Amino acid sequence: MSAQPPPSPNAPDYQRAARDAMDRAKVAAQDALQTFMKLIYNPVGALPDAYSALPGQKAIAVGIVFCVAFTLCMVFAGGTIISALTGGFGSMGSMGFKGFLLVLFTSLAFGAGVGIGNYLARLAFKGQGAVSFDVFLGGATLLPIGIGALVSSLLGLIGIGGIIGQLPAMVGACLGILVLFTGLNRIAGIKEGPSSYLVAAVLTVGGFCAYLVARMLVSVLF
Repeated sequence: MSAQPPPSPNAPDYQRAARDAMDRAKVAAQDALQTFMKLIYNPVGALPDAYSALPGQKAIAVGIVFCVAFTLCMVFAGGTIISALTGGFGSMGSMGFKGFLLVLFTSLAFGAGVGIGNYLARLAFKGQGAVSFDVFLGGATLLPIGIGALVSSLLGLIGIGGIIGQLPAMVGACLGILVLFTGLNRIAGIKEGPSSYLVAAVLTVGGFCAYLVARMLVSVLF
């Protein structure tokens, strides 16, 4: 397939802006796929090299793509985690489009909260890195969690439940924790002891942000 011609210099500004945005999104998706292929075989050991291969803006773009992928996984998974955050208010399927909005924005809030937690942890313990690291690590942490939740949900659809059905979700959660610890310890340079506890702190910040957004949306939508 031949490449699309560049927009004419006389094209309206919005057309050029849209084309530029599409080009940036395509590059970010390609970088994210390459990074994912590195991490899928060795999500812990390959993390430092994967991050170092991405300049600042690319690391941010990859982290955002991972966060979006996590959100899509959670939306298709039916919002199991969101139901827990809202105190069992209901499942997405029983709430229709409002449930879709609830899962969508709560998942995004969880991703943003994990990034904020990374930033606060790095700031408090004088860790190395920049905002690009916080966004990248947040996305890399969330992606296995989302994939695991999605696979468990798909297994449930075909009648595989219980411990077997929840195994992918548990594996995804464990990998997310290991990735987060590795990023804080081996990339940010925070000592092992504090990093161990900061994993829980970062995820708590993410969960708290998700909880606030979920409760706000419940009060508005329902």
